[in-house]
Amino acid sequence: MATPGEVSWSGSLFLMKRILYLIILLAFASGICAADTKPVKVKTLLSEAKAAIKNNRNQANAEKNLMDNVAREDVTKSQRAEMYFMAQELERSMNAAENLKFYLKQPYDTIKFFSTILKMHEYLLICDSIETEPDDLGQVKYRYHNRGREIMTTYRPNLLNGGKFLLKRNKYAEAFPYFDMYIRTARSDFFLDVFEFRNDTLLPHVAYWATVSAYNANQAKEALRYIDDAISGADSTLRVSLQEYKVRCYESLKDSDNWVKNLLEGVRLYPAHDYFFLHLMDYYSEGKHYDTAIALCDSMLHRVGDRAIYWYGQSQMYVGKEQYDSCIVVSNEALRLDSQMVDAYYNKGISYLNKAVAFAATACNDIRDPKCREDRQTLLELYRNAKEPMEQVRKLMPDDSKRWAQPLYRIYLNLNMGDEFAEMEKILNAK
Repeated sequence: MATPGEVSWSGSLFLMKRILYLIILLAFASGICAADTKPVKVKTLLSEAKAAIKNNRNQANAEKNLMDNVAREDVTKSQRAEMYFMAQELERSMNAAENLKFYLKQPYDTIKFFSTILKMHEYLLICDSIETEPDDLGQVKYRYHNRGREIMTTYRPNLLNGGKFLLKRNKYAEAFPYFDMYIRTARSDFFLDVFEFRNDTLLPHVAYWATVSAYNANQAKEALRYIDDAISGADSTLRVSLQEYKVRCYESLKDSDNWVKNLLEGVRLYPAHDYFFLHLMDYYSEGKHYDTAIALCDSMLHRVGDRAIYWYGQSQMYVGKEQYDSCIVVSNEALRLDSQMVDAYYNKGISYLNKAVAFAATACNDIRDPKCREDRQTLLELYRNAKEPMEQVRKLMPDDSKRWAQPLYRIYLNLNMGDEFAEMEKILNAK
């Protein structure tokens, strides 16, 4: 008999048996859990997919199960290809169901009808790319290639219908994948030997729709994907717009090299479309590439003709170079061709004003010196010459006081025009 505080041998043995029993029970339960988490066989997944198609029920769930398991390490290459092809069959089954509703004049889901076709093509391309990979012996064996091409040939036209359906409804982001898929399939291995697909005359139009869709969806990379194809098949009016799209897309992507390259291309190809020229002028001005910009203006005047905008471009660069006499000359040329060009008036006015400020810094201030009177007349003449063009700026852009109020304030002050000066002072103080 055990003494108080001790455990008897039989009690200890009973406790050990209980612990061992619990260990065995836990190990057994762990085995059951392991068995429960064992991956579903690919054969089972494929059987479930076939049953879903046959019963026209649970296709979406069967497809999800296939896609959830397709990347498993234990899935072989041939099984993976079959799983993608079967996923396509499930989408085709769902498409047929929507199509049947249409013919029976029952309510149907138009978006689903088209989206299933898009998915079908996506799965077929993946399936074919898997089969294209050589096996361990370096051989390529196709099981679904010919069947896939038959399916694409039948359903591919509805990719365009789906894309245009969404494009008309301004669903640009949703429309792009349809046009993209139409082009991708035409260029895929499925149709390498099919002339009418590889040289489809619709492709430039589809490229245009794809570009417009992506551009309006603010997807710059996608917009650039087919833009050159779109340009090749577009008329002259659309080409200009597409070239502008290219420039805007590269600007959005902060790709400065291609942005400038395509601005220059735009100037070369479409000189009448001033968007490209003006943006180049801004770029050269900001970077202080004044001589490059002046040379471009000269080349445009020689190649295109006497246009105010090219003279204005030079005036802007001469302001930057602080060559004010040259700026005044070319500004006058711009105004000769366009008397409403406010920027040319501004450059002319600011040039005279800057000349006045620079001259005042070195002018004679000794009233006893005869030269003082002469310098005073020269200075007043500069301010008078600045006054007329700067007042034209105000007349043409009355609401833009930030542009003309400060220069006119200085001009009126130096010309001793009290009322006009007071008006400018009031405008400036009101800001």
